[in-house]
Amino acid sequence: MVTDRVLRPNHTFYLIISFASLAMLATAVPWSLEPPPFEAAEQLALTSTPIPTPTPGPPPTFTGVYRNTTEGFSLVLPQGWEGQETGDRAPTLVIQNPSQTLDAEIWIFPLLDPQPAEEWLREAVAGYGEVTITRESSVQLGLDTGGYQAVFGWAAEAGLQVREHWTAIVRGTQLFLIRVVTSAAEYDQLAGAINAFASSFTLEAPAPFGASQDDSLFLAGGEILTLDPPLYRGSPAGVPGAIFSGLVRLDRELRVVPDIAGDWEVTGGGTVYTFHLRPDVLFHDGKQLTAHDFKYAWERAADPAIESPTARTYLGDILGVKDKLDGEATEITGLQVLDDLTLRVTIDAPKPYFLQKLAYPTAYVVDRNNVESGDDWTDAPNGTGPFKLKVWEKDELLVLERNEQYYGGVPELAHVVYRLFAGRPMIMYEQGEIDLVPVFTSNIERAQDPANPLSNGLEVATQFCTSYLAFNVTMPPFDDPKVRQAFALALDIDKLLAVSLKGMPDRASSIVPPDMPGHNPSLSPVPFDPSQARALLEQSRYGGAENLPVIVSFTHDDAFHWMWQEYLGVEVEAVSLPEPQDYLDRRDAKELPLEATGWCADYPDPQNFLEVLFHSESDENHFGYSNPEVDSLLEEAAVEPDHEARMALYQEIERRILDDWVAVPLWHNRSYVLVRPYVKGYELSAIGIPILQDLSIER
Repeated sequence: MVTDRVLRPNHTFYLIISFASLAMLATAVPWSLEPPPFEAAEQLALTSTPIPTPTPGPPPTFTGVYRNTTEGFSLVLPQGWEGQETGDRAPTLVIQNPSQTLDAEIWIFPLLDPQPAEEWLREAVAGYGEVTITRESSVQLGLDTGGYQAVFGWAAEAGLQVREHWTAIVRGTQLFLIRVVTSAAEYDQLAGAINAFASSFTLEAPAPFGASQDDSLFLAGGEILTLDPPLYRGSPAGVPGAIFSGLVRLDRELRVVPDIAGDWEVTGGGTVYTFHLRPDVLFHDGKQLTAHDFKYAWERAADPAIESPTARTYLGDILGVKDKLDGEATEITGLQVLDDLTLRVTIDAPKPYFLQKLAYPTAYVVDRNNVESGDDWTDAPNGTGPFKLKVWEKDELLVLERNEQYYGGVPELAHVVYRLFAGRPMIMYEQGEIDLVPVFTSNIERAQDPANPLSNGLEVATQFCTSYLAFNVTMPPFDDPKVRQAFALALDIDKLLAVSLKGMPDRASSIVPPDMPGHNPSLSPVPFDPSQARALLEQSRYGGAENLPVIVSFTHDDAFHWMWQEYLGVEVEAVSLPEPQDYLDRRDAKELPLEATGWCADYPDPQNFLEVLFHSESDENHFGYSNPEVDSLLEEAAVEPDHEARMALYQEIERRILDDWVAVPLWHNRSYVLVRPYVKGYELSAIGIPILQDLSIER
């Protein structure tokens, strides 16, 4: 499982954490609230001409009492006023009076940092333009709801006087804005109704789509690129691992245990697996699962038209999968349905890690009717996992509800709620809006301080993860191993760990992480040696830093860039890509000259690092590395039956890879997670595995 700046927040391992997208939302707030354009302002005449507004969201309209359980608020519309939901947050409601001479809107903004309503509103009004404030004060609204209110006017073209009535309410990392716009004359007539409307606003406990804090888990989240198992490339602990399931899974001790397959036999000298499926497995819609569903799911994953980034890695041992992926076959020869509950799988050679691969999402089963219902089938996926997708409002909210007919036992959690891009996760945790949160460098000192109440909920565990610097050996100047070595020796990793990363990770000397089978403790970290680094550049075919091209880096590590410029004298151009998928596409196309990236194990075997990342034919080899001797040794190690001999082979392979300077180990990560005391059953694992079905809430 690749792990880097582009992955989803349900992962707890990051090289770089960027809240740029959230910051854009927050800083855009004052500028989004612009006065209406001239054409609209012109309608604010004393003749009560209706105000044209943008087409609102989908019907139906509502009158009277309105309650939003997702965001947790209610309000009362004056008689005759009519509102509509927009399907967005900014605004989330648009409301008009009967004569359409007044517009009211409810806006919801995330706050990156706690901020009083008064401070926010004053800053927003100040950034609004030239206005005249006629009234501002703290106000008491609905039950236990306070806010800050301002009434101000501004002059539109043609001398029209516009009046706005704003009320700001802050709850944790959420800011609610009640905005009312009308003409000055109309405002005087409607002031009573406007004040009553604003005063009716009441904060309530959020219960998005029925999810209660008494039996549901609330989490922060970010962009979800896909829920389609063969297209997903993150941790099984993510959302797809809750909705879908496979033949086997890894337990908390990282052992392969039955899942949909109740048991299996291995014959044919370790190449034939016969899986016997449980008879009680149902899709979420109640349809019984059969072995034909697995055959369809894996045939689909291997279809080159799907362009799965993971099928070759996790299913490629099965006979015929690579042929189908390469367009040389139309069917996987190693898949055979013996009957509705029996699936036979034949692989190309006996491989001790094969079953472990089947725990990855690529091997999850999908429902053919569901998939073929349309391109948007993942908006309502029909899985077999412990949770069903109840709602997915892109970039806002995702709610899972428990599967009452789950074959593994009904989960204790009624719902799992992901608040997407809703604010800074740590602040959301401190405000009681979410129940657990990963801890990064900006908060680790507080979380580890025994005097801070946060420390009571801190869980720490080693991860089978390695951060490393990777060079594209096909792109100048990194086609010269001396240049690669020079760039490695110019990095003061110990200082970076101590100062920037605050000692959270452990210094790495190997690609295979500690405590994992095949780890080599005799390897030493790459030293910091600027003099030797400069000498290596002089010895390279480029003859020194002055002859190197500009180094284009997609690695957003300013410390790395500074060290290379300072100690090597090279010019580095940092490039940002606007979307995570852009980064993935460039990396998959082997277009990145170098990157600080990382890999977390999907199963506890060194093959998952060394072959998956460094075999010349691996889809995860994004740096053009090709060493025939390494390839041959990897293929030998994959089928070596003796465990000790196999581990020794992997250690030799790792030495050769490191000697080629294609990858420089930087550090091994640990997970730091804050967990509320009422969340029961939560345990960190060295590998991300699905655990939501094992959690409960006991307040």
